[in-house]
Amino acid sequence: MKILITGGNGFVGRNIIDEIINNTDWMVICLIHINDNIPEFPERINKYKKIDDITTKIDVIIHAGGNPSSKSCISNPESGINDNILYTFELLEFARKNDIKKFIFLSSCEVYGFATETSSESDELKSYNMYGASKVACEHICSAYFHTYSICTTAIRLINTYGPHCQKERFPSIIKQKFENEKIPHFIISNKTKKRWLDIKEMAKRIVFIINNMPNYFEVFNFVGDDNLTLLEFIEKFSDSKKFTYEYIKEEISGYHHEGNADGSKFKLFCIENNYKS
Repeated sequence: MKILITGGNGFVGRNIIDEIINNTDWMVICLIHINDNIPEFPERINKYKKIDDITTKIDVIIHAGGNPSSKSCISNPESGINDNILYTFELLEFARKNDIKKFIFLSSCEVYGFATETSSESDELKSYNMYGASKVACEHICSAYFHTYSICTTAIRLINTYGPHCQKERFPSIIKQKFENEKIPHFIISNKTKKRWLDIKEMAKRIVFIINNMPNYFEVFNFVGDDNLTLLEFIEKFSDSKKFTYEYIKEEISGYHHEGNADGSKFKLFCIENNYKS
């Protein structure tokens, strides 16, 4: 099988690549944004900067590229259009023109907006910033390409992922850095709500499972973890009983929020139906 993956030098994309390389014999073709540095990958990776340069017949596209930051899209809303919406459209057009019938889009649970309850896939989608809005738009475009061009598209809504290659500015990386570099680290905590935390390696395993059991229609799944922890409890999980201090400070950024959780029961049912233990 030949897999085209975007964003291979990012947090999500790189972990998917590692899972495929280590546990399958699939060929991986990596499309990396022209402005990004290309990291060192295993020899089995074929790297391209321009989609038009790809001539290999592709079986599946995994779209993990684009702007991954809510705050970045708030400060520069144009990036939500160019890096997320237009990039997704370009890839779906590539799929349509090259008869690629499987497309996986890495979305976000931010499509639920300022949800105060645990959100499920059937809940109303709301956009409070351009990051969430761009993900909503991309999901609708994926749906349109299935219904119009019969490209089987699956949107994966991620929430609170952590693990290798995580961005330095994200909370899980900050925890690791502080415990490594400070004798008694001090943490600024923005809220007290519980969140589902998903190990990025488990996410990657699920993506491979989706490829092997891809629904023949447009589908959406929340990917969540079993750990339901507050930020404080998450710090304690990785503290190894080391001392640390903390304080609560509410971060005020218009259009940005820390609340919300997601339900993963729909994907668990899909796993049961297809004999996968999540």
